[in-house]
Amino acid sequence: MASDPNFWPDYLEQHRDPANRALHVAGTLTAAALLGVGLARRDWRALVAAPLVGYGAAWLGHFLLERNRPKTLDAPLASLAADVRMAGLAVTGQLAREYRRYGIPDRPGLVIRRHPPSTPSPALERIASDGTPGG
Repeated sequence: MASDPNFWPDYLEQHRDPANRALHVAGTLTAAALLGVGLARRDWRALVAAPLVGYGAAWLGHFLLERNRPKTLDAPLASLAADVRMAGLAVTGQLAREYRRYGIPDRPGLVIRRHPPSTPSPALERIASDGTPGG
């Protein structure tokens, strides 16, 4: 994630639906709890359940709500770190600030088009769902 400065903003764009974010946060926190229980009790069932619950909840959000491809498939470790970061920001009430920081709407229905760095346009342009600028 540190090597690609666009990973985190791209990650946020793929998680604009509040229900998807809720599934991610719930899955991440439950997976962490299962890992803790599994390690503390040496219970292999909890250790096996942790990634199934964590990724299962997240992937449901992507396939059913956002209708996009999970970043886990392209960058598993960076995606896991971003999931933990998002859960931490959500729990501390700072996640909306991150969306504002990058100019990303934190709700579905708007499409974001990035401009290449060489163009004088703003870094992000809001595009309506019908493809017209200005959304």
